[in-house]
Amino acid sequence: MPQVSVNMFSDLFGILLPLLIFPLLFIVTKSTYLFWRQQRFKADTKYKLLEIRIPRKIEKNPKAMEQVLRSIHSLRNAPGDLGEFYYWGEITRPFSLELVSFGGQTHYYIRTYWKLASLVEAAFVSHYPDIEVVEVEDYMKVLPADLNDLADRRYDLWGAEMKLKKSALYPIKTYTHFESPDESKILDPMSTFLEVLSKLKKGEVVGIHYVIQPGADKWRKKYEKTIRELKEKIAFKIRMPDSNETKVEFRPTPGETDILEAIENNLAQPVFNTYIRFVYMSPKPIFYDSFARRGITGAFNQYMALNLNGITLNHKTATRVRFWYWPFLFPNLRNKLRKQRILHDFRHREVQPETFMGRVMTSHIFDWNFKSRSFELTVESLATLFHPPTEVVLTAPHIDRLESRKGAPQAGLEIFGEEKEISDFT
Repeated sequence: MPQVSVNMFSDLFGILLPLLIFPLLFIVTKSTYLFWRQQRFKADTKYKLLEIRIPRKIEKNPKAMEQVLRSIHSLRNAPGDLGEFYYWGEITRPFSLELVSFGGQTHYYIRTYWKLASLVEAAFVSHYPDIEVVEVEDYMKVLPADLNDLADRRYDLWGAEMKLKKSALYPIKTYTHFESPDESKILDPMSTFLEVLSKLKKGEVVGIHYVIQPGADKWRKKYEKTIRELKEKIAFKIRMPDSNETKVEFRPTPGETDILEAIENNLAQPVFNTYIRFVYMSPKPIFYDSFARRGITGAFNQYMALNLNGITLNHKTATRVRFWYWPFLFPNLRNKLRKQRILHDFRHREVQPETFMGRVMTSHIFDWNFKSRSFELTVESLATLFHPPTEVVLTAPHIDRLESRKGAPQAGLEIFGEEKEISDFT
């Protein structure tokens, strides 16, 4: 009798095995195929690097940068049909907001799809009339190409990515928290970064990248359940007199009211799927990893709101490995692999593969590519992190400034030339 039972289960397993394998093979094949097509789409996409040249004085607050980001968000692309998704492998093209310091001299850049460069320039100039947006050669060409090139130049690097401490439902501390009716108390969080970056010595380089993809408007829907749960926690059930019915009332404390208002304001804004990535490079004789590990990551602490959210180091991506870190083997090799990955992702402003097999195929047995994660940031939060410094920031020692203001030509200015030339001009 037991023998019959074993044979029955063996035959049943033999029948069901192909039915189990086929769906698995289909999922793996589909994921691999999409990764291949999306990589082709990325490789065929050309970009331009624009430098944002800062004037002597900017009187606008980061609200202007928020409006610029809203304009950039409107340039979002996404696959609209099965052909664009499966055949062309279209993904949402990323932009990259970059703060880069070479030996203490800081530059602002934005990298964009080449066909959108003029629209991005228009978005900046319309809200910051005194700045200049010019196309420049990519500075990556003068930085080490890989770890071998880094070693040949006798350089070392430290890099990592940042992440949110809590769910993206909760906003970080934004520029509105740094403002005050008293002008003497107005602060600009960019001043902290400019001061840190100004301490670099000759030969040292720091690059902070905000690689952003405009997100869909439906991003807020996935948090609707969480919001209902938050409201239920502060709800009171009151039994009605002379009745078995109960009435639900919300009686939040002032702190809970502030949190709910901040969350609702956060969810009402356009969002970007964001990677925050930074790299510190330096000649080995003066290399000091604590400059990046504590100085740069410490500058992000100013956006922390204990009752809301904050930005913290993603330790799993940091180029710091010890033998007591999981999996407890080959710490030097794992450290080298992390440096190799962060340098590659930094140079290419990498957006991680969207498919599971894409992550697997870009992994190493001692460095799996599942640590880097994007997160949602609203236009208000992103404008707080990256904006031209306001007039309260002393930029002279840190940034090459424009010494003159742009102005429109005088009204009624005479035009000289032949009649045909004037008619062509008008």
